Amino acid sequence: MTKQLLLYPDRSPDQYRWCWLDDDRQPILDSATHGDLERLASILGEGHHNVWLLVPGNKVVTREIEYSDSERKHLQRLLPFQLEETVVGDIDQFHFALGPAQDGRAAVAYVEKPWLRDIFAQLEPFNIEITRCSVVSLLLPLAPDTPEAQDAETEEYPHWTLHLQDGQVLVRYAPSLGYSIDQARARMSLEMLLTAQQRVDKLPHLDLRASTDAELATLEALLPSDLADRVDRRTLVDFWQLDYQAPDINLCQGEFSQRLPVERWWKDWRSVVAGAAACLVVYIGVMVYQVQTLEAENVAVRQEIEQVFRSAMGPGRMTNPEIQLRQAVSEVQPASATGRQVTPFLADLLPALEADGTTIRSIAYAANSGEINLSVQASAFSSIEALRERIVERGLQAELLSASAQGDVHSARLRIRQQRL
Repeated sequence: MTKQLLLYPDRSPDQYRWCWLDDDRQPILDSATHGDLERLASILGEGHHNVWLLVPGNKVVTREIEYSDSERKHLQRLLPFQLEETVVGDIDQFHFALGPAQDGRAAVAYVEKPWLRDIFAQLEPFNIEITRCSVVSLLLPLAPDTPEAQDAETEEYPHWTLHLQDGQVLVRYAPSLGYSIDQARARMSLEMLLTAQQRVDKLPHLDLRASTDAELATLEALLPSDLADRVDRRTLVDFWQLDYQAPDINLCQGEFSQRLPVERWWKDWRSVVAGAAACLVVYIGVMVYQVQTLEAENVAVRQEIEQVFRSAMGPGRMTNPEIQLRQAVSEVQPASATGRQVTPFLADLLPALEADGTTIRSIAYAANSGEINLSVQASAFSSIEALRERIVERGLQAELLSASAQGDVHSARLRIRQQRL
């Protein structure tokens, strides 16, 4: 199963080439084709798709800059200002991307923002997202690593790779530097590159690539005379046979970096969110209605409570009507079950009090304890004792609490209780 789709803008407007990479990042040449985005979308089918965009070398400028240790952390933000004097045009119209940085030198690529934005905008309606963006000239394979190549500066890099494709010459003259140019101006650009790098006695070795023998011969004929005998290899390859393992400069940085697919998530979940929002609105509406209904019922209940309170207690301060009413009721009711049985209690006691010889001074009933206190007088204490025994014979408890005598008059207090079962 293929994992990565390569996409390359063709020369014609709104036309693209594409090819699939397998799991080992090798192009599947049988899948290579071209067409407009509608055709590509019909091949991809429904859903979201990630692509690796290859940008033509004539759209991108690559170069190296020097930096100090103090600038390394802020190098990405400093790029426009460092290149402002050397860039032709308005600096704000270019997108800058930082490549490999080492030993005080960093590779930089910049491209016009409007052109790159237009590519991104064309792909968006088809649910195609660019996850990586590379300059095609920097994917040309370099010669195998050699000690001289590893230690060489950019101006002295010993191997160049040239590829002729559709009238364009792609040149990679260092691991992170390259360009594309029209075939008609290729010779002049190579001569200018040799002059800029002062390649007098350190001419590079060349690797020529093309898809046909005729194109190889054409490419070799475009070489400056100084490079005519520096060709080491001539290779027939397809356009898609590039080095996709190379540590190139990824243009998906800053404004064009890959972000969370919020818009795609919204498209996938907006129906669910809309349904959840509708349910939430209905729920809140029902809750508000229930709260208002309960508040109205609460007001009615409180009004009814106040009416009952006023009818029972009359005018006055109402703080907690339930507690106030309970206290009022407790004041007029016996506090225990014994208190509610006072009539049977008296029916058992009164017959014992009818005997002669004693006088009942007072009878006090305590509702809380269910007890009766008798205050009696007699001419002899034996009469009081006889009264107590008669009460006991009636099935009650009689306890002498106190006794006193004053002359011939004896007084006593008795506590009477019902027998406990």
